[in-house]
Amino acid sequence: MAVADQEKDLPLISIALCTYNGEKYLERQLQSILTQTYTNLEVVVVDDGSTDGTEDIILKYSEVDPRIRFYKNPKNLGFNKNFEKAISLTSGEFIAISDQDDIWETDKIRLLYENIGDNLLIFSNSLLMDSSGKLSEDQLLSNFSIKNKSFKAYLLHNYTTGHTSLFRKGFLKFILPLPERGYYDWWMGFVALYHQKITYLDRPLTRHRVHSGSVIQTVFSDEKARAHTDLFNTELNIRQLKVFRSYKNLLQEDRNTIDELIEELETKKRRFSFRLFMRLIFYFDEYIISKKQRTVFSKLNFARKYARPVI
Repeated sequence: MAVADQEKDLPLISIALCTYNGEKYLERQLQSILTQTYTNLEVVVVDDGSTDGTEDIILKYSEVDPRIRFYKNPKNLGFNKNFEKAISLTSGEFIAISDQDDIWETDKIRLLYENIGDNLLIFSNSLLMDSSGKLSEDQLLSNFSIKNKSFKAYLLHNYTTGHTSLFRKGFLKFILPLPERGYYDWWMGFVALYHQKITYLDRPLTRHRVHSGSVIQTVFSDEKARAHTDLFNTELNIRQLKVFRSYKNLLQEDRNTIDELIEELETKKRRFSFRLFMRLIFYFDEYIISKKQRTVFSKLNFARKYARPVI
């Protein structure tokens, strides 16, 4: 059987790509998507009101590759809602997320598809690069494993980045509508882990560009709390926990755990949170993901620093 015929037997995978004033890096990312070794793809691009040359770049590529479907919002929706619109327009059995300024390894989609198993979601690692494309020695995740972890491991930190993820179309019934506030990928990772239907491929399949215009950097620059990183992170965490506690399939005992954690973080905004300190001492391995072995002293020190007041 020819390679082209074999590809037809594979499920369609949709790539949801949201753009906004991305002309500087978009072309290189589109090239890395369109040259994937897994070719049964559709690329759904939704532009959120760009005022630069983003639309021209997309139209140029769509003229030569019919796998690209382009939509332009009549008004700006914001990141989460634009992403929700993009995935709602997909038709594939699987959906992958793409930032507008990264570069994908050519076998990324194939490897994610081959390793998702019966899970709802799979994510991978990333290499970090600067605005010029120069790679650093750092990877997004290190000493990381979610094996035998419960949803509690995602309450204090997000490990599932949208740009590394592939998920089943059926996952949408669990995660939609996306929360208006907070991080959509943190929400996705939490829900998938809550149902024990998530897996991690420990390979860097994305070259992730970190620059002043990236989403996370924009969030930090726009927040009034940017001058105080600890306060910013605490407020962000409380906001995300409130999103998690609204999950429709959450058991009451798990909602109670989240409520307690919210109270402990609220306390941390004013004074040392002894209850948070004790939680991390006794249940460190439930809340902190790391394959690196920590000594008792190291865990005590971490818990002390984490529970100290931020203002």
